[in-house]
Amino acid sequence: MNFIQCASRYVMRKKTRCTLLILLLTTVFTLILTVVSIAAHANTTIEQMENNFNREFVINAYNAPGALTLDRIAEISDRDDIAAYRSISNAVPVEFSSDNGTPLSVKTDGDSCFVSPGFEHAGTLVSNVTSDSDALFSEGTLTILSGRHITESDKGKILIHKELADKNDLHLGDTIQMHFSQVITRDMESMGYDTSHMDTHMIQGEIIGIFGSRDNEQNTGLHLSHQLYENYCYIDLETYSSVFNPKSQRFFCQAAFSVASSSDLAVVTNEIKNLEWPAGQPAGIASDLDYFSGMIGSLASLSNLLKIILMVIIVVCINLLYFLLSHGVKQRKREIGIMMSFGLSKSHILMQHIAEVLIAAVIAMVIALPISGGIVHGTGEHIVSAAVDQNDGSELLATEETHERPRKTQIENKGASVSPDAAEIMLLFGFLLIPVSVMTAEFSVLRKEPKENLKSIS
Repeated sequence: MNFIQCASRYVMRKKTRCTLLILLLTTVFTLILTVVSIAAHANTTIEQMENNFNREFVINAYNAPGALTLDRIAEISDRDDIAAYRSISNAVPVEFSSDNGTPLSVKTDGDSCFVSPGFEHAGTLVSNVTSDSDALFSEGTLTILSGRHITESDKGKILIHKELADKNDLHLGDTIQMHFSQVITRDMESMGYDTSHMDTHMIQGEIIGIFGSRDNEQNTGLHLSHQLYENYCYIDLETYSSVFNPKSQRFFCQAAFSVASSSDLAVVTNEIKNLEWPAGQPAGIASDLDYFSGMIGSLASLSNLLKIILMVIIVVCINLLYFLLSHGVKQRKREIGIMMSFGLSKSHILMQHIAEVLIAAVIAMVIALPISGGIVHGTGEHIVSAAVDQNDGSELLATEETHERPRKTQIENKGASVSPDAAEIMLLFGFLLIPVSVMTAEFSVLRKEPKENLKSIS
């Protein structure tokens, strides 16, 4: 009878002892599969976040009007490590009045509208190289109803919303005045704008186009009155720039750049930060890594913690398994002595005992896989999601976001499952460490002669 048949008969005969061993190994394998799988899911989430990045960084130069000129934007975009760029429209609050100084009526009614004190006649002044390059026009939220778009060569030209035109009986060719009151200036300073060079005197703009807006989810919910599309006013970039810094070329307060896939986002961002900025260092250069660094850090910490837990589990389980096997070997000294007396080789006895434990291990693996799969799917996903939700970058996004900045805080989660790495570690533990534990536990008994084992029992 070979050692496998002997091992099978022993497992069937010693059901209580084998059941205890199976329960122990099932617990060990379940812990290993669960811990490794959750750690793997955390690492997968990190990789998914990094792969889903726009690989984009945004230069914020509210504090340095004239720093982010068209020439500087062109200089950065011409770099080999920059794949694309987009200029984010300038947008600031402004107060409207007619050409004779009478305050214009703006949209302030509705349950979703809140009027800040001092903003009763205010709207939002928006500027880009051309008005049709603004995201709201390019995506179709706003459309020209009459007149034309602002071009790069225009100066002192504006577009207004149809509702603003109708409320104040304004038409193409009319002129309106815009100025920045102390209340508006203080509000801009609180948002980080440098108003020291700002011309707060009245500026004029000729209406060359009237636009309308379609219903959009961005325009639902509670809004400040001056941020409603109905109170938007588009102006040419040259006039806008001259208000904030009369000595500067045309500039933007924000621009976004996409880094080439072959380049390192962090390295490129750092190089841009170290450029010389004659008009003043931008307040910040925020990349996707900055937006999600908190989430990545939390997930990395979770993964490292689980690795430590895994090592503790393995060490404890090896010692526990060794103790259990050593205790079993001591109880089987007489059996081993008799087997050796009948001429069975030490290797045959050792292989039988290893086979006994491996049979229990295989049964334990079959039981542990579905149990761990259910635990990982049910709790692993929640653990990773909790780590992400605690540092979802929403606060940073809220401080940096403009009406064009896409928010990207949602990470696709397809659910956690037992990872291949976890299965490999379980197999390694089951088919390598367990046989080694058996050999170590039986070494002291098998090295003795049969008479010595029988004598120690008597």
